[in-house]
Amino acid sequence: MLKREEIDKIEKKALQHRKMNDLGIESPIGNKIFDIIENQYDSFLLLYPLKSENIAGFTRKQGEFIQVFINTSFDKGFQNFACAHELYHLIQFQEKEIDSFIVCSNKDISETLDEENMHQEELKANYFAATFLLPKEIVVERFKKIEELYYSEEDFILEIIKLQYQYEVPFKTILKRLKELEIINEIQYGKLKIYEDNIIEYCKMMDEFVYNNIKTLESPDARKYHTLNVPKTAADVYKNNIISFSKLESIINKYDKKITDFNINKPQIKPINIDFSSFGIGDDDDYDEEN
Repeated sequence: MLKREEIDKIEKKALQHRKMNDLGIESPIGNKIFDIIENQYDSFLLLYPLKSENIAGFTRKQGEFIQVFINTSFDKGFQNFACAHELYHLIQFQEKEIDSFIVCSNKDISETLDEENMHQEELKANYFAATFLLPKEIVVERFKKIEELYYSEEDFILEIIKLQYQYEVPFKTILKRLKELEIINEIQYGKLKIYEDNIIEYCKMMDEFVYNNIKTLESPDARKYHTLNVPKTAADVYKNNIISFSKLESIINKYDKKITDFNINKPQIKPINIDFSSFGIGDDDDYDEEN
């Protein structure tokens, strides 16, 4: 568990980086976190679905080269949180001017209260991600009216869904923020957490746009993306006769692309027409007649 002093430092750092990116306190980030990492922090971004969920993401820094990877087999909301988590590691590497490589599992990148046996740096990264994506002021302002008005458990869940829709973060991230900020207690947290698997059903009580957005947020997208646009790069290299056609196909297939997407056609293999008569070899019939 993080000490109050560490929490205050992380909150300050998260708000500082929001201001650096002209986000202020209220601006939702959500899916824009990928563009922020790629463009504002001069990083190479790799998004790819892995069969295993043991690796949720990683951050690597080597000299000026920085790469952030996110496993897109996870739900979109989790990906947003994971990317903000990796941003913390990226910032730490840059501030300390160190070359390092850190791989995070789905247990390291956690939006729940279960922090047992978790490394301190991962706890800090999780708190940074929550604060960066969902600042304290937003949560307090949104839910302070609950102290003044009677809210049923159902209405409370719908308020969480509204915030989830606007800020594109996981349901459990908001629950954890509510507990961290002492807006709900541990008993209330436990009661609300059981609704996590039925969020889509509750979304049916809201308008169709919110319903569809949350449905997307709660589903993996299996996106395949690299800052360097690997398929296009491979196509350019092929056009310069540096790699073979089979190598080109193997690369672009990994990104669900076709050669025709790059105005390339499969080369036709023409049979070689050899005149064997020049080698003193004729037809079998001619040979038999002569003998």
